[in-house]
Amino acid sequence: MSRPTSLFGRIAVKKGLVNPAQLERALRLQEEIDALGLHKPLGQILVADGILAEGQVDVILRLQQLNQRAGEARRFGRVALRNGFIDHSQLQAALSVAGDEGYQRPLSLILEAQGALEPRITRAIDQALARHAAQEQLPEQEQPEPPRGITGRLSRTLDLAGVDEEEESDEEDEALERELDDMGFAAVAFREGLIQVPELERALSERARSPGVSLAQVFLSRGVLSPHDVEQVARALSSARQEKLTVPGYEWVDVLGYGVTSIVLKARHAVLDREVAIKLFREEHIQATSADALVEEAKAVARLHHANVVELYEVGRVRRRIFFVMELVEGPTLLDVIRERGPIPERRALRMACDVARALEAIHAQGLVHRDVKPQNILISGERAKLTDLGLVCEQGESAEDFAVFGSPYTMSPEQANGEPVDARADLYGLGATLFYALTEDPPYGGKDALGIMMAHMTAPIPDPRERVPGLSAGTAELVMTLLSKQRAGRPQSAEETLAALEGVLAFL
Repeated sequence: MSRPTSLFGRIAVKKGLVNPAQLERALRLQEEIDALGLHKPLGQILVADGILAEGQVDVILRLQQLNQRAGEARRFGRVALRNGFIDHSQLQAALSVAGDEGYQRPLSLILEAQGALEPRITRAIDQALARHAAQEQLPEQEQPEPPRGITGRLSRTLDLAGVDEEEESDEEDEALERELDDMGFAAVAFREGLIQVPELERALSERARSPGVSLAQVFLSRGVLSPHDVEQVARALSSARQEKLTVPGYEWVDVLGYGVTSIVLKARHAVLDREVAIKLFREEHIQATSADALVEEAKAVARLHHANVVELYEVGRVRRRIFFVMELVEGPTLLDVIRERGPIPERRALRMACDVARALEAIHAQGLVHRDVKPQNILISGERAKLTDLGLVCEQGESAEDFAVFGSPYTMSPEQANGEPVDARADLYGLGATLFYALTEDPPYGGKDALGIMMAHMTAPIPDPRERVPGLSAGTAELVMTLLSKQRAGRPQSAEETLAALEGVLAFL
């Protein structure tokens, strides 16, 4: 059941750049992308999630490369030592030099320079290690031909026992592996309906008092799960890591984006040869909401045909997943533009906000609320902005089940943060927060603590964007702050009213 943690992830946790929960989420997302026959490096996923910066990824990759070269040196040294070509003191001296040099030179060259090995011996060991690696990767019928000559014959007779032995993990690595295994086990057990949140919390408390004991063992000892249940979770985990997800009629091309609720993919219709975007909802989101309601609301969205709304072509199910087939918009998100260029000029930001208001007008006319208006969900196509990601859409006035909270904490209305029923004015708050973000390069309330950000939306004073952009016009600043009113009655009461206010401000710039 255990999944090997990537060296990249272990280094990121050791350096304090990522916590185990963030790493587990990223690893699960990477597994989902792999199950589609695509791949994204762990560093890219953590950057897209806002957890790592590009520069931090570069540092981790350099450390990873250094660690891998050190592993290659140790493997070479073990083979040379096991076959009697060098003794322990020679190996330690060579490894010490290699470490001082940052493992820039192969250990074989250092041993040659020290007079401990002859060149023909180092070549034989290198050939034996290369052949061993190839045998691990290729099926028997594709194995490379054994090397010939004296050196080749020597390489075939070398004792390679123990070449695959991993260096002994330190206590931090072992603890991280256990924690990630437990997180994966808990996620699947909860998804399968085998455990409830209170049972999980009690088991976590007990495990914390018993280092080295797995979460599965705690559930077994408490009688919460049977051996059959544990085996069921193990099979589900193994199946999830091996399955290949497909949507009939489409071929995956690339990953466009990913988040808490879904993965968005670029795909090609096999018959029509048309490229589309497919939003594949993650199992955790489908479990947290009503799958039937999600499909019904998507059907309502599919009736929308508006220039500022990304069109929804098809809704379907595959295995336990729901997917939307959508119009593919070739262009960056508003967040991409902000990150690349900084604050958006006032007139352009207001024109973008007008487009989003028009999109919301069309959505609200269907009796729906978007619930997730944010820079990531606004695509820029030429001079036009298009609102996308209709995965959290709901009927106006709908209550959140068990006070569940949906949406991005950076642009979430106070009523959403409080788990209250929402109407069109929640989207107008999201538009105000998004406009603030575009004008200033920052959300109204920052930080990395989601709960703290949500509390700020409910209780903190409304920020004035002119404090961050002094040259901003009074009309724009006042409109943004009105949209960010804590009370719904203090905001514009409709998308039409908001659009008129935006156009009025634009007219005086």
